[in-house]
Amino acid sequence: MKIVLIGHGHTAEAMKGAVEMIFGKVPDFYPVAFLPKEGLQDLTKKLEGVITNFDSQDTLIIADLFSGTPYNAAATLALEGKVADVVAGMSLPICLESAAQMNTMSVEKLVQYLSDNSASYTKVLSVVNQEQAEEEDEF
Repeated sequence: MKIVLIGHGHTAEAMKGAVEMIFGKVPDFYPVAFLPKEGLQDLTKKLEGVITNFDSQDTLIIADLFSGTPYNAAATLALEGKVADVVAGMSLPICLESAAQMNTMSVEKLVQYLSDNSASYTKVLSVVNQEQAEEEDEF
């Protein structure tokens, strides 16, 4: 599987770098930056250049923001059948899960896995503390 990370500014490159700090090299992650003065067409061409030799059914794009320009460029390629799917909401937990599972799941199964587990990727300190306090009160 090939995973393309795409985001505003240099978020995709930074995300790949953070994943590699934890897992080591992740050669099948391809970061794409959306830079100032670029538009939807520019970004779509950049993406097409990255995925040229990829198997479309084995390629997932993870975008930083739903309905932003990076997502819209990726969605265009997905609707044209050039990539299998697009996930919005790029975060370090999503990228780590993707890196950990990409060689054991199909794109379809990975997307479902990420969707099923997305709520567990966000924690709020006050809520965690409250839950722990309630558990302690039960004993």
